[in-house]
Amino acid sequence: METIGVIVGTTEIAWKSILIVLAVLAWFFISYALYAAHGGGRLCMWLFLLPSVALSALLSRLLYWYCNQEQYASFAAALTEISPEGFAMAGILPGIFIIAGVLRLLRISKSLRGMLDALAPGTALGMGLLYLTCLFDARCRGKVIVTAQVFQHLPFSAPMAVPQGGVEYRFAVFFVSFLAMLCIAKLCMDFYLARWQERGCTAALFLMLYAAAGYILDSCRYDAGYFPFNGFVSVLQIFAAFAFLGLAVAFSVRMIRRRSFRWYMVPLWFALLGAMGAAGTLEYLVQRYGDRFLLWYGLMGISCLAIVLLLYLMYALGRPAGAQPEKAEKPAGISPDITDAAAKKPSGPAETEEKNPLALPAGLAAFSAVLAALGLGALLVSKKDRE
Repeated sequence: METIGVIVGTTEIAWKSILIVLAVLAWFFISYALYAAHGGGRLCMWLFLLPSVALSALLSRLLYWYCNQEQYASFAAALTEISPEGFAMAGILPGIFIIAGVLRLLRISKSLRGMLDALAPGTALGMGLLYLTCLFDARCRGKVIVTAQVFQHLPFSAPMAVPQGGVEYRFAVFFVSFLAMLCIAKLCMDFYLARWQERGCTAALFLMLYAAAGYILDSCRYDAGYFPFNGFVSVLQIFAAFAFLGLAVAFSVRMIRRRSFRWYMVPLWFALLGAMGAAGTLEYLVQRYGDRFLLWYGLMGISCLAIVLLLYLMYALGRPAGAQPEKAEKPAGISPDITDAAAKKPSGPAETEEKNPLALPAGLAAFSAVLAALGLGALLVSKKDRE
């Protein structure tokens, strides 16, 4: 049964639906603010909004259906069912990438990599808020049942009804995922504001961190999605492996172009492959010897951290020396004093407005996040009162 948040006449609006709308608003307006503040077109982002949301929702549903075909009577039933459930989070990213690519092909966007960079922090925050929707159902819980009463609350565990009757507490994967995505959003925001001129690097950082966190957290879920032809490694873990390999290739090409081939690159590549192999082996050990999950997940965390650090080292080695934001060149034949004076000339009303494109969208994003936090707090308080 849905947890109702708002009732207007005969219309009932569930908390999950409210949180989904707030997550989309926070994602879009943060992305809009960052993109517009760093040379992107406002019209481009407005044209991006609806198609990206629609395609991401469609791909998420298709991916969920493909991994859970037994839950639907037919393919048409999966597409026509209107429900906040039944979506795979990994389907969001290709939807965003495809629409951004289409806008670039149509010359509406100035740079695909620049647009993806601006979208990265907001996407991390939006996905984090979407994970919170699992608070209102039984999704995204862990395989491990928490029996110690001191840990039977968030952020460690969440209640879940069992078919035999009663409630059991399982590891709150959704809430840890929410916290992880908040940290990723913060890291991507700081990185983008410091190095926005390095096109594609913020998006790569987001992909790297999301893949590392998702690899571990998806392994903890009892309801992780698996392809029909593979019931051992989840969809998100396969996605993470390809993301690591793709980033390694891209950073290696940059690194070789920047420094030419060096002997230390070989052990760096082997170390990365070794860390990825260790993560894969530990996933097998988790499934084979589940009673020692604390040890396996601790080692898996170290392996994923090593992957992130090695990839970041490849990025740093390939980064152009003294990379700085591009500066406008002074026209030839004009005195430097004249151009400097023109640069210092007070700006008009239009230029002043252009200097602060973050104000309104950032405020709306913050307001959306506050509303989401208030809604979550109200629900937790109401649950506590009922208990």
